[in-house]
Amino acid sequence: MVSYRLLIGIIASVTFSFFTVFFFTMEDIILQIQLFSASDPLKVLILMIGANFKFDLISFFLETPSFLEFFSPQLLASILIGFLSGTISKGLKRGLIASTIVIITDVLIWILLSVISGEDLMALFQGAQLSATIGGILTAILGAVTGGILGGFISGPFENSY
Repeated sequence: MVSYRLLIGIIASVTFSFFTVFFFTMEDIILQIQLFSASDPLKVLILMIGANFKFDLISFFLETPSFLEFFSPQLLASILIGFLSGTISKGLKRGLIASTIVIITDVLIWILLSVISGEDLMALFQGAQLSATIGGILTAILGAVTGGILGGFISGPFENSY
């Protein structure tokens, strides 16, 4: 039997993930979006979903961190995405599964759209940028899983209606 709550939670959260960073900070990305909105709408989508992977947790802990810097807009957006998917899918295990699938889907959409638009992805996955890219993806996964577990726990256990 297909779980519609899980499917709806994943679809809603993937759709929501395009806009979540704007809820916490607008100045950084909005200027780039205004620049590309008239000429390249695909680049706008890449910027919107790629904004979720900008905070690098690896370099954050390698440097001398400030407590307030830990609550970056990207981490808060990932927690919100996971919380939404966990709340809709209902249940601790299902919230964990839904939030993980949402972030993996976001990464795949980001990579696919970047390849279609002709962006240089090799620059992100080699040299000095490799640590920042992997750190951004790990931060998004950590935030979404935390939010998914929290949302699944708050929404209560999933009822089987067989």
